[in-house]
Amino acid sequence: MSTLESFRSTTPAPDQWPIDDVWAYHDWHQSGNGDVAPFMHELDAEFGAPTSLPDFERKAQMLNYVEHRAIFEGFNANLWAPNSGRMLWMTQPAWPSTMWQILSHDYDTQASFYGVKKACEPVHVQLNLANYEVSVVDTTRASMPNATVSAKIYSLQNKLLQQREQAISVAADSLTPGFRLDPAQLMSNGMIFVKLELKNGTGQLVSDNFYWLGKDAAAYRELNQLPTVKLMASAFSKPLNGEREVDVQLKNPASTAALAIKLTLESASGGARILPAYLSDNYVSLLPGAVRTITIEYPGDATKSRPQVALRGWNITSEIVSIPN
Repeated sequence: MSTLESFRSTTPAPDQWPIDDVWAYHDWHQSGNGDVAPFMHELDAEFGAPTSLPDFERKAQMLNYVEHRAIFEGFNANLWAPNSGRMLWMTQPAWPSTMWQILSHDYDTQASFYGVKKACEPVHVQLNLANYEVSVVDTTRASMPNATVSAKIYSLQNKLLQQREQAISVAADSLTPGFRLDPAQLMSNGMIFVKLELKNGTGQLVSDNFYWLGKDAAAYRELNQLPTVKLMASAFSKPLNGEREVDVQLKNPASTAALAIKLTLESASGGARILPAYLSDNYVSLLPGAVRTITIEYPGDATKSRPQVALRGWNITSEIVSIPN
């Protein structure tokens, strides 16, 4: 599913909701090749039946992110034995589509893109969902001795349930196993969050990762009960080699995790998206107290329209972040 903004820009308002035959012209097929029934079944099971287009898109992006990340983290977990490559059909469509893509036809980027981007970091810490092994995949030609990998498991109420840390020597061009978690007992009553970090020998953060995990599909509905978080956000812009760069700092001041935070660069006059825009990350999740800076690069001629950044997400207050001149 493409972003809410991209879908709305190409679909007539009367056909945006509920799902109808016009969606099928954009590859949302109810039967046959590319049948969306399994996706819709999982969406309903985990989050409940969608009540509107924004509600549907919000839930769809949660699945978009985790399923595309899993495609490549599953590849990583068996790197070279036997996996030596993985291909997506497709990266982007030639016209407005809702299927098999990580970029929209208009170069907007939905959660699937960032799930793939996260899993394909050159040096990447991950959780193998088949056996809960924490490992590091290094697809570069440089090893990383004296590194440290850590895992923290939280309840939805931000109670630290379990933590583990281990020294690790990361081998080049291979998967280096770390340690195995045992979250099954922790998930027995519902949902948990898992936060992973990899630091190099000087203590610098190299890779991090964040998972929400439930004992079964129905357990994921607990995420619907998360309190709404009001982020602290600021942004500033600067020239960059004939283009522009915007740095957006996000902080979660609440006692609840903020999930799938979506940033959209848009014009302050009318709210039209500024595309293409290249974000260092998106659909990010922040534990309480966490701070994150997202960098956005975009063509310099877009400065003819003064930019701003729109924020929305799974459980955050939607807001506009102004960018000073």
